[in-house]
Amino acid sequence: MNPLISVVIPVYNVEKYLRECLDSVINQTYKNLEIICINDCTTDSSDKILEEYAQKDSRIIVKKNPENLGLGLSRNEGIKIAGGKYIHCLDSDDWLELNAYETLLKYFEDDIEAVRFTYLSHNEETGKIEHIDYPAKDLLHKKVNIYDNPECFKLWSPSAWIKIYRRDFIMGNQLFYNDYRCLEDIEYAMRAAIKAKNIIFTEEPLLHYRAARTGSLLTKRTSFVRNILQDTIWANNAVKDLPSDTKTAILNYIYEMLVMNAIDAYYCGKMSFREIKEMFRQNIDMEIFKENNIFNAQLAVRLCRKVLKYNQVKFFFSYNTRQFVKEHFPEFTKRYFEIKKRLIKC
Repeated sequence: MNPLISVVIPVYNVEKYLRECLDSVINQTYKNLEIICINDCTTDSSDKILEEYAQKDSRIIVKKNPENLGLGLSRNEGIKIAGGKYIHCLDSDDWLELNAYETLLKYFEDDIEAVRFTYLSHNEETGKIEHIDYPAKDLLHKKVNIYDNPECFKLWSPSAWIKIYRRDFIMGNQLFYNDYRCLEDIEYAMRAAIKAKNIIFTEEPLLHYRAARTGSLLTKRTSFVRNILQDTIWANNAVKDLPSDTKTAILNYIYEMLVMNAIDAYYCGKMSFREIKEMFRQNIDMEIFKENNIFNAQLAVRLCRKVLKYNQVKFFFSYNTRQFVKEHFPEFTKRYFEIKKRLIKC
């Protein structure tokens, strides 16, 4: 019997977490799975764990890359050999609810290209567990797309591991990940949304995500702002012929990511003020990047305007001083926003 779902799991130096990840897949209530593990030249004992699990479960396929390719290209290797009707890319340090795939299959019809679900975030530093839900609920559990419902892009998220796709949709549109070492899923999310005719958003938290994990690439994301810049350049070209509201949704999304990550990089000393000012001037269309009802990124819009308008000294006192207070006097900051909220209501 051919597998209905192919689970693609890139593996690199995750010996501490890999067993929990694999156990959550092999013990799924839905059994007709193909589990493709891509050994990305791991240097710890993850390869031995893969061999151990492959010996006891015939559904597990282990493929080793000839060299370390990174997360995106490793996913591509798994997607190319996947035989399932549906493909889910799972990160090897996360784990699933045991009924995840059984639940997701209920949402697929012949014309559904993707199902997006929610997750529980486990912060390894603080121990906090949080359900990462949607900012709005009116688009849940029905067929939507970015053309008829451009506001649905607010719910889409770049993350690969909270979406399951139909394989023929991926292959028919040549949806493969780029070679970035971090933030490789941002461009992919935009391309998939542009191509999809029917997406389902479901609010079940079916995955457990490890946040603030030591060694995770996302903890180093300020070093990869230029990846987001390349995605912004791609988006500016890709949306030229799209409907106005769809264009607004996509560009506000990528502009927000560019601004917030560039500002963080500046604050961490990884980019100069001159660099981010020039970056924003050349790549952000301020006629589109403004307050709107489709994808409203108010904070990012304000910060972008300040960078373009202020000199470095004025921006330093406008932004850095506020950041310093937020970091070192959190109770004062909390009290300030409580008062501000009450005054707005008055």
